[in-house]
Amino acid sequence: MQLRNIFFILGLLTICLALFLLFPSMVSFIYNEDKTLSLFIKCFFATLSGGIILALVSKPQDGEKIQLTTRDGVAIVGLCWIFASFICALPYYYITDISFAKSLFESASGLSTTGGSIFSDVEILPKGILFWRSFTQWIGGMGIIVFSLALLPIIGAGGMQLYKAETPGVNKDKVAPKMIDTARSLWSIYFVLTLTLIVVLYLQGLSFFDALTHSLSTLSTGGFSTKNASIAAFSPLTQWTMVLFMYLGSINFTLHFLFLHDGIKAYFRNEEWLYYTLYLLVGIFLIAVCLYFTDTHAQYLLHHEKSIYTIERAFRDAAFQLVSLMTSSGFVTADYIQWPLFTHLIILVSIICGGCAASTSGGMKFMRVMIIFKLIKNELNRLSHPRAIERVKINGNPLDDAAIKSVLIFFALYMISIALGTLFLTTPFLDLETSFSATISCISNIGPALSMLGPANNFSIFNDFDLTFLSFLMLYGRLEIFTILLLFMPKFWRY
Repeated sequence: MQLRNIFFILGLLTICLALFLLFPSMVSFIYNEDKTLSLFIKCFFATLSGGIILALVSKPQDGEKIQLTTRDGVAIVGLCWIFASFICALPYYYITDISFAKSLFESASGLSTTGGSIFSDVEILPKGILFWRSFTQWIGGMGIIVFSLALLPIIGAGGMQLYKAETPGVNKDKVAPKMIDTARSLWSIYFVLTLTLIVVLYLQGLSFFDALTHSLSTLSTGGFSTKNASIAAFSPLTQWTMVLFMYLGSINFTLHFLFLHDGIKAYFRNEEWLYYTLYLLVGIFLIAVCLYFTDTHAQYLLHHEKSIYTIERAFRDAAFQLVSLMTSSGFVTADYIQWPLFTHLIILVSIICGGCAASTSGGMKFMRVMIIFKLIKNELNRLSHPRAIERVKINGNPLDDAAIKSVLIFFALYMISIALGTLFLTTPFLDLETSFSATISCISNIGPALSMLGPANNFSIFNDFDLTFLSFLMLYGRLEIFTILLLFMPKFWRY
């Protein structure tokens, strides 16, 4: 374990986080929020000073090249996300005057793109804080480490170790020969899609500030809104637009890169994309039919007017809520808690499955779900034909035993974590459904959940101790379990 190199890179990443604080400072300056601006500047200088000191103290000797092992990469990524959560909590603590546990929760929720909030009325918050909420989601969506790799060539060959640690899973394809080029390519696509959505939303009648903040939260599949009614505050056209861009954010970004070279066939050649899209279309159809043909009233979130579902409204609400929750965006337009129980089952399964691998979405990732079903199918075939030898294949390529073992272990840890998290949160003041859905929501980085955490409520019902635990779960799920677990193993830190 190269502790000196680890702390040096953490120092550089801390400096990057300090520079991020300049953006909400600019927003506060534009909107004449003098007190908010001064507090953002103080947070900036405090973070910058800490990063510079850490980098100087642990700076490598002249001529020494940084080479990171996989273990070093895991340590850097895990510690970076923990550091970042505490640093990004500072503006909430000093500006909104809430407890540090609540500030940490809001910070971890933003960086992990969970979208759960402790604020009951976001519309009274300063513009600088509203921007900061969305901006942290945009940074966390593609990943702090991947962002830094695009800007810090000094990391060099060790960058691949950071990329692997931050995006654990089956698919770790690079889109360019060098890691830095890969990071820059992914962030270029991410930036262009975000910029496109800003323009589209602005042309649809949103203010520039609302268009900007919602675009940052949409592509990152984060879910923070500047409105108490979330996306129900906007037109049906805007809702359909955000469905499309939430979906784009939940697709493997490598496919977006390949699309630029190979066209639309790049998507159709990908097995995960095909099954993921098919699942969404079927789920939307089933929920829409259920809403249209049952005695369910159409009602926007926080609105009192009720009406009978039309076909377009049924499909729009079904598409928005299912895409939002499955992609882990967490935006809402309707109180789906009032929908029939059948729709809750589809939503719950979708939350667990999540989006595609190498995307900004959370959950188990659809790739792992596919592999598990393929394993079940192969085992059934083996029982009926004992001599048959079948391999699990993705896109026609067989997976090795190590990859399959990793998926099964992840699935086991995911389920065990949900069970333990539910047990930890269950108290006389919270029902089992609330504790269960809160755990799934945080581990899967969803935001809204079921029961007392439905779209019309928030996480302010939890005490500071529980909020700290939920903050841990959000980072735990964002880094897909293994990276955080390794930090708690004594053997991991031994030379």
